[in-house]
Amino acid sequence: MSEPVTVHGYTEQELMEMDPAVLRGILHERIHHTIEVNIYRIMAGKRGIQKSFGETGEYLMDIWKRRGLPTDAPDIQWCLNYVGLARMLRTGGELDLGMELPEPFTDQEMEAVNKLIYKRRSIRQFKDKPVPDEMIRKIIQAGLYAPHGCNVGTTRFVVFRKPEEFKLVRSDIPVENCVMIVVCQDMRLYKAMRFDEAVPQNIYYDAAAAADHICLMAHALGLGACWLTHGEETQKRIREHFGLHEDFVSRNHIIVGWPDEAPL
Repeated sequence: MSEPVTVHGYTEQELMEMDPAVLRGILHERIHHTIEVNIYRIMAGKRGIQKSFGETGEYLMDIWKRRGLPTDAPDIQWCLNYVGLARMLRTGGELDLGMELPEPFTDQEMEAVNKLIYKRRSIRQFKDKPVPDEMIRKIIQAGLYAPHGCNVGTTRFVVFRKPEEFKLVRSDIPVENCVMIVVCQDMRLYKAMRFDEAVPQNIYYDAAAAADHICLMAHALGLGACWLTHGEETQKRIREHFGLHEDFVSRNHIIVGWPDEAPL
């Protein structure tokens, strides 16, 4: 394999020394743009296969392994799968992924979808009843599954349960009897690929998509949620309180709990 000289301007040595979180973001993005968005057109005969197809992703994956970084996480397994598929096509192999195209939902399935979308309301009053950790995990998982521009994967979540932690966030409504999920982003990943300059709008779209998925999953679990925003003062307090990196930025927060109101 002919190795690229640089990836996003970074040399092999720089990639070998890069913070793993940033390298992971570059790995996600390059495999997305150089393999994922092209492979299905290639398989459909709508695009030819370049001799170097998939080599950038394979090069980055090799660096990841040489650094001894773990490969068992779902996102890295996703990367490995695409690298393997690209190699198979590049070397003349044929792929049959057995893909099933989406089918319209049945009437019964649509009832659940309609309930999820049209019955959801912003809930601000909650019962004094704890939200189980398992529910919080499901809600956060939904946030992680939200669409993310360029597949960079910058979204992080901080969960507040203690009333004294709620005070870190400036709010114009009372916050009590709930859990607060703060949607954050590791800006180092956007900056490493200069996306903060090229597509700055993606930063806010990514945070918004995560927040919306969180609210929908909370509703599906019988909980109530309200998506709220905050400014730089709150961002600074959260970062300082938890000793977070200066490029770790909070964007919005969602309060989640057992509903004690039923808005129109």
